[in-house]
Order: sequence, then C-alpha cells, then structure tokens
Amino acid sequence: MFRPLTTIFLATLCLHLPAAQGESVPEEKTDVIPIAKISDISPAKPGQFDRAFRRGVDFLLKTQNKDGSWGDHRVIGTWNILCPYPDGPLTFKTASTALCIAGLNASPLHHEPVVQEAMTRAEDYLIRTMPHLKRGDALCVYNTWAHTYVLDAMSMRAARLAPDSLRYRELKECARSQVKKLNELASAMGGWGYLTYSGFSKRPAAQPTSFLTGTVLISAWMAGKSFGLSLDDKIFTRALKFLKSQRTPAGTYVYSLSHSFYPGRPINRHTGSLARTPACDYAIRLWEPEDISLRQLVDGLDRLWSRRGWLTMALHKPTPHESFAQNSGYFFYYGYYYSGMCLDMLAPNQVKRHASLLADDILTRQGTDGAWWDYPLYNYHKFYGTGYALYALSRAWDKLYGQPEPSPSSISTLSRP
Repeated sequence: MFRPLTTIFLATLCLHLPAAQGESVPEEKTDVIPIAKISDISPAKPGQFDRAFRRGVDFLLKTQNKDGSWGDHRVIGTWNILCPYPDGPLTFKTASTALCIAGLNASPLHHEPVVQEAMTRAEDYLIRTMPHLKRGDALCVYNTWAHTYVLDAMSMRAARLAPDSLRYRELKECARSQVKKLNELASAMGGWGYLTYSGFSKRPAAQPTSFLTGTVLISAWMAGKSFGLSLDDKIFTRALKFLKSQRTPAGTYVYSLSHSFYPGRPINRHTGSLARTPACDYAIRLWEPEDISLRQLVDGLDRLWSRRGWLTMALHKPTPHESFAQNSGYFFYYGYYYSGMCLDMLAPNQVKRHASLLADDILTRQGTDGAWWDYPLYNYHKFYGTGYALYALSRAWDKLYGQPEPSPSSISTLSRP
C-alpha cells in the first residue's frame, strides 16, 4: 500500500515542479498551415542603400507641387478606378502627400535642409487642406485613407520635435482632427471600409475591410504614442474585435466582412493575403500582443518573402484584382510599408534576415527616374509608391546599418483607450 501511494505522490510532485526545476514552457501559438521558407541572403551594401535613398528623395524634391503637395489628377494610361470629384482626387492627393512625408522623414536624408523644407511645405498643405476634405459620395468613403495616413505623417514628424514647440502643437491639432474624422467614419458594422453598398447614412454603412481597419488601428497607436490621442473607446473596441474575427486559423485575413463566408476564395488564402497579413498581425500585436505570437508575425513575413511572386505578377496591371489570386498592383508597397514596421517587433537574431529580404525587394524595383510604383492611379502612383518604399527601405537600413535604437520590448506598452 505504501509503495503505490509513494509512486503517486512522486509523480504528482514531478508535474508541479517550479520553473527553477525545469517547468516546461508553453508552446508558442502557431497557425495550422506550415510554410516554406526561402534561404537567408546577404544584406545589400551600404552604397546600394545610399544610391537608392538619394535617387528616391531627389525624385520627390523635383516633383513637389508649388502648394507643397504631390500628385495630380491627370489620367495616366487607359484605365483608372472610380473617383468621385472633387473629394476623390483630394483624397488621393492628401494621402499621397502624407506618405511622401512618411518616407522622407524616415530616410537617412531627413536632416538635409532641403528635405526639411519640403516636409514643412507638405505639412502646411495638409494642415490647410484636411479641414475641407469630405466623403466623396454615397458609395465612396475613400477619405478614410487620407485621414489615417495624415495621422501617420503627423505622428511620425512629431516624434522628432520637442513637445513644447509651436510646430508640435500645430501637428497635434491636425492629428486631433483626423482622429475625430476617423471616429465619424467608422462603419456601423465595426471597423472601417471605403465603399458602401447599403445606401447613404451619416455613419457609413461601409463594408469594413480587414486591411483598412488594421491600418487605422496602427495609426491610432502612433497618435497615442506621439500625442496622447485616442479613438472613441466603443469604436476602438468594436474595430479590434472585428479585425481579430477576420483572421483565419491558417494565418490569413479575409478581404472584408462579406468575405468571412468564403475563406477559401483565392483572395482570402495565403496567396491573396500576403500584403494584408503583416499589417493586420502588427495592428493586433500592438494592442493585444497575447493574441498574435511572435512566431505568427514572423511566419506572415516569411510567407511574403517566399510567395511574393503572386504579388509581383500584379505589379503595374491597370485593372484591380485582375491578377492571380485576385491580387491588385496597389497591394504591393502597402504590404512592404507595414512589413518595415514589423521589423521593430522581431528578436535580435531574426532582424537581419527579414531586413535583408525586404530591402532586396525594394532596391531591385526602383525606376530609372528614382521612383517606385505599383499601380497606375491617375498621377498619384509614383508619389504614394515612393513614400511607401522609402519608409520600408529606411526601416531595413536602420536595422542593418543605422544607429542602435531602444529595444522594441516596450512597443506594446501603450494603454488602450
């Protein structure tokens, strides 16, 4: 009798040993579909980065409009997407201008006087113009994109300024207005969308998309960090809940709410979610890091590097979703912009691999004029594309050759609204 009891006691004790005695660590959360990883590559040489930055920045400096903006509504090519006048063009111009600021501000050339002057002129343009931007019509809620990217630009620029400076206060007021607009434009269904097929209402009944919702939540995090601003609590909570509901067990994000019923469609599988996954994973991990593991974030990046051919086949094609897996050209640099942000969350032994792969894709696609573009959008494509690309390339440069930065361990310490 004594021996069986002793055996049971010892077995139970082994199951409850403290961590100091070798307690097993819970396995990190993963997705259900394994991935194929491509091999590591050597990082590009500093000189390659230098030339790309110089050419990209010079392109933006030479093409800035007199009013400080970038882009115009000239038709380039034979096919352009729906864009109700006048707020559709104004949306594209202000969003493109904001992304140009983001790219210039992130680049190693941001300190040059001529670059500082260009960014100041662009900020002045946005501060003057954004109060006049409205929803395009009953169908199009494109202006959500402009408000969220202007919020990015204001937050990024403010991070380099003293909080007691006049310019900081001006940027904060502009950012506050964008947060207010984003609260107003949140879909009645939760999250944010940019097209509504359910009639006109004061609060849009737009079909919320995973990627725009993730984009806004990332911008809101930046605004909280730079200015202490936050979205309305109810809107934020519903948006985050919606975004998490759009993630499949395979690690993809379905395109929009209506696609939740069709997760097997090509656009909702890995080959169609490549550009959305880093943005949406990053957004959730910023606010609720326990919901997305580091392994899942890294797997999303590895899928982008190993399957990017599905995105590159859509580059420069004029019709949305005409390519394989229903990809559009304008997915491309969007995905790399947010992949650049994801680098801040990686472990030190992971950063070099992912920064090198990201930089290689950007460096090899710069045009002869110094610009990057992915989709022919009137005459805005080279400006938003160059802004996206400069930002992503700058984040890779920072990780490979830049000055040491604070540990990303504090990246998710911002409290929820």
